[in-house]
Amino acid sequence: MAVLTTTERDQVYRAFMRIGIPGEATNYVKTVLRTAVDNADDWAESAGSAVPATSYNAALNVTFRTNATAAQKALLLALVCWLRAGRPLPEGL
Repeated sequence: MAVLTTTERDQVYRAFMRIGIPGEATNYVKTVLRTAVDNADDWAESAGSAVPATSYNAALNVTFRTNATAAQKALLLALVCWLRAGRPLPEGL
């Protein structure tokens, strides 16, 4: 499967911003999150064809990696994988 398009990556970014993790603050700026979407999708692409050279956590940009919670990192990967599986996100996300 090919990496997500820019439009799809933007959709993941917007969905993450809307869903979030209730009760958890974000300690990073939006550009850091958008870069993390790229990182997660690139990692998923590498993991789809072989054992990736780095862990998912190590593939994330350092600012997101050190400031996001485990739940936020999981949500990001889940959204990327959901779209990579060909599933649409619910309307409004």
